[in-house]
Amino acid sequence: MLPIRYFVVAQAIFHFLDSGIQNELLVKGKTKVSDLSQKLNLRYIKLLGFLKYLNNEDYVNLSEENEVELTDKSYDLQTFKPWYDLLIGGYSETFNQISSVLKSEIEYTKRNSFYVGKGSCGISQHDALPMSLDLISKIPNKINYLIDIGCGDGSFLIDICLEKPDLNGIGIDTETRSIELGKKIAKEKKVSDRVTFTKRKANEIPNLSNLGNLCFITAFVLQEILEQSGREEILRFMKNIFKKHPSSSWIVIEVDNKFDEKNLFKEELALAYYNPYYLIHELTEQKLEKVNFWKELFTEAGLRILNSNTTDSVYDSLSLKVGFLLGK
Repeated sequence: MLPIRYFVVAQAIFHFLDSGIQNELLVKGKTKVSDLSQKLNLRYIKLLGFLKYLNNEDYVNLSEENEVELTDKSYDLQTFKPWYDLLIGGYSETFNQISSVLKSEIEYTKRNSFYVGKGSCGISQHDALPMSLDLISKIPNKINYLIDIGCGDGSFLIDICLEKPDLNGIGIDTETRSIELGKKIAKEKKVSDRVTFTKRKANEIPNLSNLGNLCFITAFVLQEILEQSGREEILRFMKNIFKKHPSSSWIVIEVDNKFDEKNLFKEELALAYYNPYYLIHELTEQKLEKVNFWKELFTEAGLRILNSNTTDSVYDSLSLKVGFLLGK
């Protein structure tokens, strides 16, 4: 019965975080359920039932007087919020459609692009962000603008620009909610004067003339173009960018496809995260490839790999995420 229990627990924690309940209790401490209901505009009876469930799972303490507070194991849940956003918020409907895609009733499963982007940006704080900052430091010439293609909620781009005060950023994404959230975060962090966002497809790059030296970045985005439009579209896309901006740089972050390597899945991290991650990519409009595939593609696009890296082993001992700095 444990898988069933933990399936519901994971869903509940996602909504505990996403609704703002956990954060409100983190800030206010012990609170009356009626006050919590009013503050967050939540239905009292439904909220009380939800908190009873969380009380039984030891994520909150709920008193007989209907006062609620966090338990010790609830305090650090915000650390793991990006993973809940990605896997639960972003891919719950994906897992619900496995039978349909297996039976060929549908070609690909659906996903919630907003939460996928939001979760991916949050997780990137631990992997793609330090990888990207390292590769940016290796760019031979000083760059003026970073163009984040498939920027999600923009927090990844914003954090890079906060680390690099002399750098401007443009975030591009197809999801309206992500663009709006990016603008909001940029305003809150007081960088909206140098970090902007636009809703466009990846191949609809705006006019970037007269912006100085550019660096493009695609973090876990080429895998989507590969499945949806094919290898030739990535080649055309990259060649077109460098034809217009020959002195620019390009940072690519992708995940090495090692789904067939059975020994890998003796590792706890592989089973806990990469096993579902690889499964997702078998079901959705995303396609993972091995490192050599990308190296050959970059060469065919007429690009050189100026530098490469992977995740810090303290965070990810499997080194499955790979980063490339490309140039002409």
